Amino acid sequence: MQDRPTASELLEAVQAHLAENVVPALAEPQLRFRTLVAANVLGIVTRELALTGVQIPDEWQRLAVLLQRDVSLPATHAEQVDRIREMRAQLCQAIASGAYDEGEGWEQLLQHCLRTAEEKLAISNPGFLARCQAEGAP
Repeated sequence: MQDRPTASELLEAVQAHLAENVVPALAEPQLRFRTLVAANVLGIVTRELALTGVQIPDEWQRLAVLLQRDVSLPATHAEQVDRIREMRAQLCQAIASGAYDEGEGWEQLLQHCLRTAEEKLAISNPGFLARCQAEGAP
């Protein structure tokens, strides 16, 4: 692992270069659009690198509560992602069976879904998330 520049700093530099220097110089509409998409992808990856260390443990905790499991978070990122996918699938099965149709379980599920959507938007489209929050969306 290198000290500086970090992976996030490198991604941010490339994104800024594309957005500030390359895109304005492109006259061909399709190439301009694809370059904007590439710059956006770099932004998404940068935000994911920055936020995943917080978001994974948070989602893990919410899922453990919803599924009434007392399991510890795996050590590696890959294991964490795999286990969260499994827990999401278990949650979907529980939802389909009606386990969260009413009461406290429904409220916990709703809060989990809202928080998960916010976490995903914080990575994929933080501008939209900010607008929603400014408008008072739940």
